[in-house]
Formats: sequence, structure tokens, C-alpha cells
Amino acid sequence: MKNSILLTVFLAIAISLINCGKPAEPGYQTLKGATIFDGNGNSIPNGIIVIKDGKIEAVGDESTPIPGNSATIDLSGKFITPGLIDAHVHFFQTGFFDSRPDALDIRDSINYEELQDFVSTNPEPYFESYLRSGVTAVYDVGGFPWSLELPKLAENNLNAPHVAASGPLLTPVPAERIVTFNTSKDTVMYSIISSEQGKKVVNNNHALGATGIKIWSLNLKDSTFMTNLQSVKTEIDRLGNKMIVHATNLDQATEALRLGAKVLVHSIDDTIVTNEFIALAKGQNVIYCPTLIVSRGYYNAYRALKYGFQFEDPNDVVDERTKGLLNASTRFMKYWSSEQYDIDEYLKRTDSYLKEREQIRATNLKLLYDAGITIAVATDAGNPGTLHGISIYPEMNAMEEAGVTPLDILTMATKNGALAMDRLDDLGTLEKGKIADLIVLEKDPSQTIENMRSISHVMRSGLMRPVMEEFAD
Repeated sequence: MKNSILLTVFLAIAISLINCGKPAEPGYQTLKGATIFDGNGNSIPNGIIVIKDGKIEAVGDESTPIPGNSATIDLSGKFITPGLIDAHVHFFQTGFFDSRPDALDIRDSINYEELQDFVSTNPEPYFESYLRSGVTAVYDVGGFPWSLELPKLAENNLNAPHVAASGPLLTPVPAERIVTFNTSKDTVMYSIISSEQGKKVVNNNHALGATGIKIWSLNLKDSTFMTNLQSVKTEIDRLGNKMIVHATNLDQATEALRLGAKVLVHSIDDTIVTNEFIALAKGQNVIYCPTLIVSRGYYNAYRALKYGFQFEDPNDVVDERTKGLLNASTRFMKYWSSEQYDIDEYLKRTDSYLKEREQIRATNLKLLYDAGITIAVATDAGNPGTLHGISIYPEMNAMEEAGVTPLDILTMATKNGALAMDRLDDLGTLEKGKIADLIVLEKDPSQTIENMRSISHVMRSGLMRPVMEEFAD
């Protein structure tokens, strides 16, 4: 135990001396001695990673040559994985009800428009929460137009994860029902009212750099909407972009695959998937993002109105504003409407409902996993109760409980996330030529994915820092 503590202290000192909280100096760095998991399903005991100017120069076993002028860190006994990737987040959402007035309207206490002005210009706390949780890249699959500026803002910022974004969403939901999402100045969600309007949104998002076009639900009974959606899909294809679909029931998800969706951003939880669905998913090479924990997050947020909010944050990465809201969650109980149920009755009914849905999600995940469908770890962070950064851990735990092996979850949380972001050429695995994004762990993640919580350091583009310390301004 004493030796382990001394090693950790030595590592922190060595890294601080090399990096001093700034980008690594041009030249070579070498990490040696750790067991390396490369993201492709391979492990290398006593491995070596050579990094030059923020990119990986070589990855291999102990015989890999180390440049003579390299700054070398001995990580013997530790474990290295690629940086984690969360393939479903929303930067316009805070993790509480202030950003979801449709779920609980607390606008009398927290002005939604002022909130959106604030989060649009202050993404840094969320950036840090992600990096210090080991998440070095995220996919924002639905946000205000300003979210499409984040990829450029973040790419060369070593205090931020890499970002891909899809921008404003398209939906069959009537405009009067989505008005609470939008502001007087900006739009995050458009109700598709015509083919031309839908195509215009697609073109605007694409021109602003959208990596994917998000469809928020399908209405299979609305023939006009489905006709308009077909035009939208044709336009997406014409532009060389891809369609992302939010679909939580089997009929919608199946139709989304028939339309050519490339990413499904939620689990199917109304029934068990069919052989037809599995065949379509294989044929489309679809990426399936389970988001297993987000519904339970809502439950926890509602429960917090009466009982307070509890969450695990051992490295203290959750930003101060979010912690303040969560710690004061009971003051928002006055907004709960008891017209139908009191809060305890609601929680009881919801818990029973969620347990049934969670079992279906888990069963479907295992079926799709066994069938070889590409799966990416995704949290839907930003929704009430699903916090930026740290939610990656319970999401991976839920996947392991569903029957996915830890080593495969690791691939889903790295390589497959990069694939969803269209960044597999330079992110997601530890290979020569890729950006040096990785994390250092105290415990073996291939034994149980719970060991991902043993993260001690994160490297972003060659800059290594301890996750238990706040980033310097």
C-alpha cells in the first residue's frame, strides 16, 4: 500500500515537472511499464507508448525502441486506455430542471433564456468535468446553433474534450409543444412543417459544420410528416451527412433503419427487438447508443425535490453551479404539481415502470451485442440527473450488468465513440499517428468496468494531468 502511494506521488511530481500545466514541449515523451489496452480489443503487458508533439509515434511491447532524448515516465503496475468518448451529450442542458422546463417548470426561479445565454458562453466547467472524468471526446447530438461552434473552440484547447455536434433537432412534435425548449433569440428544435423547411434546417446545420442531423422521434401515423422526413433524408444524403434518430420503440427504430439512419441514440425499451430489426441494423452498419441510465436520472432528479440529490464524485469534478443546484434541490419542491399524484406515489409508480423498461433495455443490448451490432457508450448527459462527465461510469456499469464484457465496453467507450463522431482516423484507439489522448488507471479495467473509476491521470494531446486537481486558469 505504501509503495503504491509513493508511486502515485512520484508520478504526479514527474508529470508536473514535465508538463507544468502547459502543452508538452516539442519532442518525445514515453510512457512505459503499464498494461496498455489499445481500444481495438488488444492488451499489451509492460507496454511502451512513444509520443511526439502530442501524437502517438509508437505503441508496443517492452522491445519498442525509446528515443534517447525522450522524457520517460515509468507506469509499471498501472493501466492505460484510450481517452473515453461519450457519444451522446447536450451542452445546452445542465443536469437539472433549469434546462428542461418541459420536465419541471422552475422558470420563476431560474430564467431559462438567461440560463441559455450563460451556458452558451461558459462551456469550460463542463469541458473540465469531462476531461477530469477521463472523457477526452464527446458528441453533442442536439443543441442550439452555438453548439456547432464548440468543435472548433475545443479542438486545440487542451482544457476541453474534442467535440462533434449535430446542432438543432428536427421533430414531428407540434411547435406549440416544443416552445419551452426554444428561446426568443434562438431555436434548438424545429417542428417539421414542410419538406422545404426541413431541408432548409438540414442545409443550415450542415453549413455550420454539423456532424449528423438529429431527428427527435418519428410519427409513423402522420403521413405528411413521414413524406417530409423522406425529403429531409434525401437532402442529408445529397450533402454527404448522416441521419441520427431518437427512437425508443421498436416500430420507430425499425422505420428509422429503413430510412437509412446511421446512429440510433437511445435503447429500444417497449419490447424485445426482432430478427428483422437486427438484420436491418447489420445491413445499415448502424451505431446503437443505449443511454441506459438517463431515465433513472430523471427519477433521481424528481426524488431530489423531496429527499435531496446524491451522486458519486470522488475527484470533485462536477462544476460549482451544478453542485449548488443539486445541493439546493429541495427548494424546488414548490414547483411539483400534486394534481395527479403526490411525490411519493409518483416515485413509487415510476420506479416500478422504470424497472420494467430497464430490463427490456438490458435484454436488447445483450441481443444486439451478441449479434455483432456496433455499440457506443452514450449517457445523454445534461438531462436532469445525468451529470456531465461522471455519468460515463454508471452507464458503463449498467452495460456490464447487461452482460457486455469489460473489454468490449472499453472498445465501445473509445473506438466506437470515435466512429460515431466520424473521428476514428485520429481518435479512439492508441495507434501510431493518432492524437495522444489516454487515461492512466490504478486498477485493471478488463477485470470489471468498475475499475475505470480508478483513473488517476488524463492525457489530452500529449498533456498529462492528475484528475484530482482542478485545471489552472
